[in-house]
Amino acid sequence: MKALFIHDHPFIKNRETGALYTSGNLDSKLWERYLKHFSSVTVIGRCKVEDDTSRYNLAEKDSVTFNLFDNVRGGADYFRKRKEIEKRLIDEIQKHDAVIMRFPATISVFAADYCIKNNVPYVAEVVGCSWDANWNYGGISPKLIAPYSYIKMKKAVKKASAAIFVTENFLQNRYPTDATLTANASNVIVQEVDPKALEVRLKKINSQEADGAIRLGVIGNINVRYKGYDVLLQAVSDLPADLLKRITIDFVGGGDPSYLTSLIQKFRLEDRTIVRGKLKSGQEIFSYLDSLDLYVHPSKQEGLPRVVIEAMSRACPILASSVAGTPELLASEFLHKPGDAKKLSMDIVKIVQDVELQKRMAEMNYEKSKSYVFSVLEGRREDFFAKVKASL
Repeated sequence: MKALFIHDHPFIKNRETGALYTSGNLDSKLWERYLKHFSSVTVIGRCKVEDDTSRYNLAEKDSVTFNLFDNVRGGADYFRKRKEIEKRLIDEIQKHDAVIMRFPATISVFAADYCIKNNVPYVAEVVGCSWDANWNYGGISPKLIAPYSYIKMKKAVKKASAAIFVTENFLQNRYPTDATLTANASNVIVQEVDPKALEVRLKKINSQEADGAIRLGVIGNINVRYKGYDVLLQAVSDLPADLLKRITIDFVGGGDPSYLTSLIQKFRLEDRTIVRGKLKSGQEIFSYLDSLDLYVHPSKQEGLPRVVIEAMSRACPILASSVAGTPELLASEFLHKPGDAKKLSMDIVKIVQDVELQKRMAEMNYEKSKSYVFSVLEGRREDFFAKVKASL
């Protein structure tokens, strides 16, 4: 049996070699979850060309074929080129036994429209909220399209024959489904929790000097406005002067830095920030997280934030917005409403001044992360896709 995977994800083609890479988690390892059940996978997505792909992960894998749009940049392109997109989607859907769509994604919505009209069963993988993604993206155009995209995604998920969600409750409540087969499993990729991570973290906390440097960190595409960088920078700029001079914010992520740089200049925090660029998933990210005193995730849009779970697995104290599924991960006292810089600023003050609280956060986060290790979640996914295959 052959499977078709559909999403908007922009894969990166190396200009010289033609090899395909990804800045996200749709890498060569991920396709294994489908190849356990299907003989081959065809991937429909988007493609852009870059000269330097050294910081990305390889997306290619044996038995995986890519059919990518290299002329669809997003936004209005989806609608200007809808007929071309639909033609390719229909051709591929008709050639495959199983159709898997990841949402939110406009290309997936187009595919769902066709499948609903023609009674073609499909699997919905729900990893985020279309409304949140558009409303918080920045600019007028995404806000205008938010109601449309929300309604279309809601219909697509409702009519799916099978659906798997990355949250336990949030996305299920916002996007209810009539699917007879459902499951939940985060997209997090933490192979196993390091048994020494908590011990190392507690030693780090105990070794802090009362008036020493404090390193805050955040990970995400630095060109994406809904990541809440403005909220974090506002919160830090509002800190008492004696605390502010001890703070460094260390930003990690790919993308054009001009938006983030403009925010840093706006809040006059040039000497309190580091824009590091992209780090490779795995050990590079874990080493970075280990170096932080506090991880902050002020995002205005999420499904279930993978990087928060990764930080939890390193026993990192964490502050985050209460968006989407994040309250399933962290206690409410460590959450702020999306956009609430005042609460985030107060939380930073409280935590950096309380060593015992940092230890409690480290222990809670570390223990909670064990529920999200790859082996646990992959077991759920394997059972789900085995049932999907049996139903075809």
